[in-house]
Amino acid sequence: MKKSKLTIAAVALAVLLAAYAGLTWQQKQVQEKARKAEADAKLYVTDFDNVSGISIENGDRKLDFTLEDGTWYYAKDKDCPIRQSTLKSLADQLAKLPATRRLEETDELAAYGLADPAIRFEITTGQESPATLLVGNQVKASGSSDLDSAPTEYYACVSGGSQVYTIGSSLTDTAKKDLYDFIQQESLPMISGSDIRDLSITKDGITSHFIKKEVDGQGNIAWFKDTADTEANRLPDNAPLNNLAEAVGGLSIRSCVNYKASDEELGSYGLGTPALTLTWTCRKDAKDITTTLHVGSLNPEGTGYYTRLEGSQAVNLIDKSAVEKCMNAEYPG
Repeated sequence: MKKSKLTIAAVALAVLLAAYAGLTWQQKQVQEKARKAEADAKLYVTDFDNVSGISIENGDRKLDFTLEDGTWYYAKDKDCPIRQSTLKSLADQLAKLPATRRLEETDELAAYGLADPAIRFEITTGQESPATLLVGNQVKASGSSDLDSAPTEYYACVSGGSQVYTIGSSLTDTAKKDLYDFIQQESLPMISGSDIRDLSITKDGITSHFIKKEVDGQGNIAWFKDTADTEANRLPDNAPLNNLAEAVGGLSIRSCVNYKASDEELGSYGLGTPALTLTWTCRKDAKDITTTLHVGSLNPEGTGYYTRLEGSQAVNLIDKSAVEKCMNAEYPG
């Protein structure tokens, strides 16, 4: 009897599991159909494969980018360090550009600012001739002539076609950017002052060199001037060098102002004879990383200092307050 009951229970469980599996499969099928229907219902202005060139034109300003062997370049200068993720995202967007609406009945293209628009994206693909995406006027809010109250949408179409769409504001924002918005700027190692083990500072033609090392088995450290080999070089107070190291660890590049400055241009930024040079070595990920940063003059706006990393021709801005913490730090001469 017990065996019979167990058999019935096992059969019932198998039936339930089969029913559950069937229900789950049906739900997945329904969800997949819904996703496909949603995708099919979406509107797209463009549908291109293998975008290999992008030209952005906004009035008199034009930027050309080209894809070669999987890498995006600034067409006029391959030495320009282009941020690859930005160009890849733009290429993907232009290849299949979503539309918010398709105009069923349209006037002349001039009515939408598309007859001779300031903003154009020329898209090179595998086709014989590039395609050009035109971006026209901002869409006005219904029943209103006030653009401030309008949604941030714009009219768009592909050159040579008559179908007009509305799109979001992303491409208009992109067209307002200059070359330096597409550059992969340099960066300083992300560290704290406690990571620094070796630090040199050159100011007014005088270089001071300091070394930090552990002085016992309990993790206590001390700063030494020039060399840590003799106790006589040990600094009586760690605080000044700890403060300087923290100031150095707080430096970060804000923006690039010239990605390939000539020697003459470096002089104009105060970097021919730097006002301050910092060299520091830190231990990160079991590696010693040494960085040398030259600090030039204050920019005309008074918001940041021009700086250059050793071995680089790029000129970058670092915030004034961060640099002056290093400039004004007190330390043994």
